[in-house]
Amino acid sequence: MSYLTIIFVCLAILSQCQADLIGDFCAKSNNPSLCVQVLRSDPRSSGANARGLAEIALENAVSATQASIDVAKSVSNPGNKGIIDTCIEVFGDAVDTLNECKPLIPKQDMGSIGTLRIKGSAALTDVNTCSDEFGANEPPQLTQASARAYTFVQLLLIIAKTLQ
Repeated sequence: MSYLTIIFVCLAILSQCQADLIGDFCAKSNNPSLCVQVLRSDPRSSGANARGLAEIALENAVSATQASIDVAKSVSNPGNKGIIDTCIEVFGDAVDTLNECKPLIPKQDMGSIGTLRIKGSAALTDVNTCSDEFGANEPPQLTQASARAYTFVQLLLIIAKTLQ
């Protein structure tokens, strides 16, 4: 076999392994199709390891949670103002907590990884609080926005569980 053939075979195997990594993580999420679509559409995910995918998941979690704040403000009315205020507060708390996660992802000590997992869990609870407060009466736009945020915060946690 020529060296060129060996290089192509190795690249094909590496590419397949990364696709499996995305597939493996996304299969565990609450919305595998959204997860796969977003991760595979990000050019940084090609060849990314778990930490790289965690960074992409974190960026999407922050963005989706911030978008949930905007949606909550847009559906506010006198009848739901109290619950919307709670949603805005907990989404804001989640964004703050997620932003604290960014420096933890590259660290390889168990203390940092443990903190990442704790902060991710706290953010997931915050994101879920809005839907819990509304119950069945949550405006559909807010349900959709918070579900997207939940998917990416959950993905961050799924990946964080594999980091060492």
